[in-house]
Amino acid sequence: MTKTLLLSLLIFSGSVFADQASKQQKIDELINVMNMDAMVDSMYGQVEGMMKNMSAQMGVKPSEQAIFDKYYANMTNVLKTEMSWAKMQPMMVNVYDKHFNEQEISDMLGFYKTQTGQKILKKMPEVMQESMQMSQSLVQDAMPKIQAIAQELSEELKQSRQSNTEQN
Repeated sequence: MTKTLLLSLLIFSGSVFADQASKQQKIDELINVMNMDAMVDSMYGQVEGMMKNMSAQMGVKPSEQAIFDKYYANMTNVLKTEMSWAKMQPMMVNVYDKHFNEQEISDMLGFYKTQTGQKILKKMPEVMQESMQMSQSLVQDAMPKIQAIAQELSEELKQSRQSNTEQN
């Protein structure tokens, strides 16, 4: 009986390991099909565009451009080091492993291999960038209202605290 149980456990654990290895292989293939490393590279291009906008927003003068460029180069270096694909790749594998089962990964893999799937992957960085710009614009429009509400809250809290201090 004990030998049968032990043999069953060994077979089951071997099956689980094989299933996990198959899933990991599919996740690796999905990451390759999705060109996630290229997406990370395109992120650096988006950061560059944001930095140019930041330079304009900060009113960097031509005589100050060298100073700004030095800090920009340092920030870019930190981003490329700390957010490199080599560091992100194992984390992405874990995220996909955590949130999707093997069948879902197989389905995604099948879709992203299609012409439509590949078009989505190529267009997604642009879609995300435009979406972020749109969101930033909406936040900027809402900011004066948010600041006014925060100011009202601050004043009301201040009055409440003064009132409580006077009562004590």
